[in-house]
Amino acid sequence: MRYKIDMDHPLTVEASRRMHAVQPLKLLGWIFGGIGLLFLILGVIFVLIGWEYLPQVFTAQVWTGDPPDSLALPLVGLVFSGIGVLFTALGAGFLIALRRQRLLREELERYGARVSGTVTDIVVDRSYQVNGRHPLRLMVRAEHPFTHEEQTLRSGPVWETSLTPGDAIEVLFDPQDAKKHVILTEQP
Repeated sequence: MRYKIDMDHPLTVEASRRMHAVQPLKLLGWIFGGIGLLFLILGVIFVLIGWEYLPQVFTAQVWTGDPPDSLALPLVGLVFSGIGVLFTALGAGFLIALRRQRLLREELERYGARVSGTVTDIVVDRSYQVNGRHPLRLMVRAEHPFTHEEQTLRSGPVWETSLTPGDAIEVLFDPQDAKKHVILTEQP
């Protein structure tokens, strides 16, 4: 049985305001990192249990005949450790990317050049969804303060906005790198 959610109900509106805190990169980072650490711990445990047979895994003479059963634990441990390292690195990569985005925004809020831009379009980003909702992306046209060329910029994910095409919005540009920018999508 499916239930229809009333999107205008006060509790639903409050929940949707809090939903912007859910960041896909952060979620993926913790999921992949957690799975990676689990595999890494299991791999190390299996390698330690079969530690005395580990040198035999790397010698060629064992593989010419019938391998003994005692090689199963160190082999499984090495495979699990490899998978664990891969997943942990992937999760750490997502978390590092998120942190770099946050640091860029903080740096541009302090030292960036503020420019007024115009919202040209609001697009639904269907590449992912959270709780059945797709985020919005604002397309903004702004003149770069140092190169003086018109640029069309795309904002990060926005879950709700009162902006419409034609509205003014602030953009922060990095004075030293023309490609770095942040669109201030928060409403006062």
